[in-house]
Formats: sequence, structure tokens, C-alpha cells
Amino acid sequence: MTPLSTSFSVLSNPAVIGLGIGAALSDIRNTFKSLDSMIGHSYTGGPLFRIAAYELSELGILGAELAFNRDHCLDALYFQFEKVQYPYLLEYLRNAFTWVSQRDSLQSNFIAIFSHGPIEITLDPQRPGSSCFLSYTSQAFKHAREAYSAAINKDDLLPCTS
Repeated sequence: MTPLSTSFSVLSNPAVIGLGIGAALSDIRNTFKSLDSMIGHSYTGGPLFRIAAYELSELGILGAELAFNRDHCLDALYFQFEKVQYPYLLEYLRNAFTWVSQRDSLQSNFIAIFSHGPIEITLDPQRPGSSCFLSYTSQAFKHAREAYSAAINKDDLLPCTS
């Protein structure tokens, strides 16, 4: 299988195809005709959308999910790739971005976290199946997700009453 060399420019800067963090929902709707609304809201109070694979397949991307803030600006972007591309993606990301950390996943690969200015980039092979995810998140989205997770974990730690 060939590495995703044609999509490396997109991986380093999703704005190349109109998916930069902070992009307006209206602009993305004009670019991606398959934009499909998902049920629910993002951690920052905005809508969730999915882009069909056929609009991204020439880049080797199997699909994308987008989370917007309440002002309808892109706050988080999740690209889906075939898991066999993980080593190529990891090597590319190591050369393109600042390495922040890694943690073990349930499988043989690890979750790698990078930064590019205020944007956090995460390569996550942990999902079951034959795909991995590459996400881009704003600081506001990251903090809202962490606050939500902390609140959930706090509730889980409440003492049992019987």
C-alpha cells in the first residue's frame, strides 16, 4: 500500500481544503456538498457534521467528522484513515509538528499527541476495526472536553450509599 503522500499537505494544513480550525460553517457547506448533520452538539455548544468519504477519497481519507462552536466556527476535525497508514502518518506528523506526548492504546500502536500553535493534533489508532483517526482541536474545544470528562469522572467517584 502506498503512503498517503498526496494528502500530506492536507494533513499538515487542513485549511488547504477549507477545513482549518476556525473556518465558518457556511464556507464549509459551500465546499462540501455531502455535509450531513449529526445528532447532538459539540463540547463547545455547536452542531456536528460528517463529510462523506467520496468527497475525500482521492486524498486517502475515509471520512471526516466536524464539531463547531456555538458561533458556527470549526472547533474540531476528525479524519479517518486506514489503520495500515498509521506508521506513515506517525512519521510524517513527527517531522511536521511539535511532539507533546504519547500514551499506550489497547492495541500495538500508541496515541500520539502533537501541537501546532494553539491546535492539538492527535493520531489515535485505538478504535476497533481497520481505521485510525487524526484529529485537530482548538484550545476551547480541548478545555471543554476536559471539563466534561472531569465532571463525568467526578460523578463516578461519588461514594455509594446503600
